[in-house]
Amino acid sequence: CLGFSWRAQPEVRLSPAGPCQHHCQRIVVHPPADNRLTTDRQPIDIATIAALEPALVHKPWGREDWFSGVEARGESRVRSGDAAVPLSEYLAAHGRSAALVLLKVLRPTRGDLYMEVHETKHEVYVVDAVDPTLRPSGGAMLLGANPWARVALGNDAFRDALRCRAESAEAGRGRAEDVATLLASTELRVGDVVTIPPGTPHSLLRGVTVVEFQTPVFERRILAATGPVTTQAGWDVAEAVAAMNWDAAPAVARGGDSGVVAETADFAVVRLAEGACRTVPPWSVGWVAAGEALVGGCRFEARAAFVAAESALVRCAAGGVVYVAVEQW
Repeated sequence: CLGFSWRAQPEVRLSPAGPCQHHCQRIVVHPPADNRLTTDRQPIDIATIAALEPALVHKPWGREDWFSGVEARGESRVRSGDAAVPLSEYLAAHGRSAALVLLKVLRPTRGDLYMEVHETKHEVYVVDAVDPTLRPSGGAMLLGANPWARVALGNDAFRDALRCRAESAEAGRGRAEDVATLLASTELRVGDVVTIPPGTPHSLLRGVTVVEFQTPVFERRILAATGPVTTQAGWDVAEAVAAMNWDAAPAVARGGDSGVVAETADFAVVRLAEGACRTVPPWSVGWVAAGEALVGGCRFEARAAFVAAESALVRCAAGGVVYVAVEQW
């Protein structure tokens, strides 16, 4: 525990012209000596509050932009002015071994995401865009159980029905769309925030772009898929059904007011609207959805992601909307 409570920091409304009293510190990042690709680089002086640059990961359904990821499939970078380093080097320079809350953008332009269930991972989606040409029939994601089917069948029979339809679809005797009818279709608008706890079946649908904050682990059970699965051989039907938890209900927060809009066991997401300020704790990760924001005196424009390695004042400028994931201490 760092002895810092982000809950204790009151939200302050300031004039957009008001000064920011916080000044960014800087660190020196030394390239690791055992990395042949970086041994000829000089140490880099980089701010403790800096921009995150994405690693692009292509998927059968579209693309993921990872802004705070360190994996074999891709690693984000941290940039301050002309200086940029891999995220892992930036973390190591601060003596941090734990991964950050994973911030990424999901862009399903060619198909729907898998219908999947997580056993330990918490996810929060912030709806960034909805393409009406790709979603002419409505619906933005599948989220949780179809309430009418679950009530009519009861929990045990409902699980059996999901398993039967998914196994038939995987074997080619049925369709993944038949599985989808047992899940709830949820309409979403830009600015909505969706909290997805472990055990909740879900699938983001084509044409809906979201900014996602998630527990930084890779684990999931695929219940069904309407497109090809490229990351593993087959689905995880039995495991996905067994992992479903109806007691942990998903939530959708609508509206644009400032405050905590999602809270999980691993992190919380705070939304700041125009003119709002809040001090966030070290290792917060944020996304500027609109306008501009000042983070510890560093300016970030719309569509930018940032990391704050030290506590910092986040302030929205005119037209600004910012989402920040803060770790639970």
